[in-house]
Amino acid sequence: MIRFHAPARSLAIAISAAALLAGCQMPGFEAPPSQTASLPPPAVPKPPPAARGIWIVGSPALRGPIEQAAAKFDGGPDARPHLEAGGTAPGFRAFCAGVGLEHPDMVAADRAITATEYKRCRDKGITLTEYALGPKRFVYVKDSHMMAVPGVRDFVASWGQSGKPVSAPTAGS
Repeated sequence: MIRFHAPARSLAIAISAAALLAGCQMPGFEAPPSQTASLPPPAVPKPPPAARGIWIVGSPALRGPIEQAAAKFDGGPDARPHLEAGGTAPGFRAFCAGVGLEHPDMVAADRAITATEYKRCRDKGITLTEYALGPKRFVYVKDSHMMAVPGVRDFVASWGQSGKPVSAPTAGS
C-alpha cells in the first residue's frame, strides 16, 4: 500500500475525481459539437428540355417585359419561359458558366455585357446574340440553345426584333 502525505493525498483524490468526472455527463452540460466535414448536397438532375421550359436569368427590372413577351408567346407548356430575377451580374455569371441544359438559355440585362463577362462566355465556348428591347434593356441568347432547346427560337422570333451577334465589347470590366 502506498502512503501519501496529506497534501499529496488531496492531490491524488482530486486527480482521481477529475478523471472519473471526465467520463461522465453532468446534467445541463453539453459536449461541444464534433467537427465533421460537410459534404455538398447531391446533384439534382436537370429536367429534360421539354419539361424545363425556356430558362432566363437576370435583372428584376426586366420582369415586366419578359412576362409580357411570355404571355403573348404560344409555345405550349413545354416551352414556357420563366425568369429567375437574381440580378444582372449573377445572371451573367450563370449564363456564362457553360452550354447545355444545366445552364440558362438567356440573360435579361439592364445594361450591356461587359468585356469581362464576354470573355468568360467566350472561354466557355459560348457565342451569343444581343437583342435590344429598349434603352438599357437587353436580352442575350446563347446561339447553341436557339436550336437545342425547344421553343427558344420561336420565343425570340415572337419579339419581332432582329438580334446582332456579340463581338468583344471594348468598355466595361
